[in-house]
Amino acid sequence: MKQIEVTDEWLCKYMPIVGEAIIRELEEGTDYGYRFSAKFERRMKLMLWKEEHPWIRAAYRQLKRTAVLSICVAVGLLILTMSAEGNRMKLFDTIRTLREDSAEYTYFTDEEEGEFRKREPTYLPEGYEEVKRSSNGIGFHLVFENSLGEMITWRQLLVSDGDSVVMDTEYDSQMTCEVEGKFVTVCLYSDGFKYAYCENERYVYLLTADNMAIDEICKMFQFTEE
Repeated sequence: MKQIEVTDEWLCKYMPIVGEAIIRELEEGTDYGYRFSAKFERRMKLMLWKEEHPWIRAAYRQLKRTAVLSICVAVGLLILTMSAEGNRMKLFDTIRTLREDSAEYTYFTDEEEGEFRKREPTYLPEGYEEVKRSSNGIGFHLVFENSLGEMITWRQLLVSDGDSVVMDTEYDSQMTCEVEGKFVTVCLYSDGFKYAYCENERYVYLLTADNMAIDEICKMFQFTEE
């Protein structure tokens, strides 16, 4: 068999031909009519949105109150109202700034940052197992998963003055339930995905679930204190 000497000239001559053949094969094997699931599209959108907004963090420090207020005046703000019982249990104030497809919650408190007390749900739906656990002194994160690949995430954040979180607002419906004196807001999507938000004492709690009943979500906010 004749050996081919691969030189720069040979590569320049034949690589475009090979490249065109590879592209043609990929195009012929591509299903342009394929539609990704709504869950996948939502997660990709959230990931791209975070990439486009690198200045936003789940809990960032050193945000001056004057800067926050100037931003809120520019885009409009809504003050979250709570019942007397809710105000008694919450040790910080919240400003909700609406954006095109999200809402930013900014927190203000005169309380000194104390020791982080980890809290986790006492209830877990049947079939789910813990697959991830992490804590860094100001936040606590749990991930659960079942045999179908459906996931539940649980986050607890210790609030300091100027901290902020960003939440999606393109849900289909919303409801609020009361759990042991805590008010839990549950946002629902047409494909079954849900997320829940709760403020209590010095903490913010966030839960997401791929496929979970509302009563089960409320049960997960019956948590224990470490």
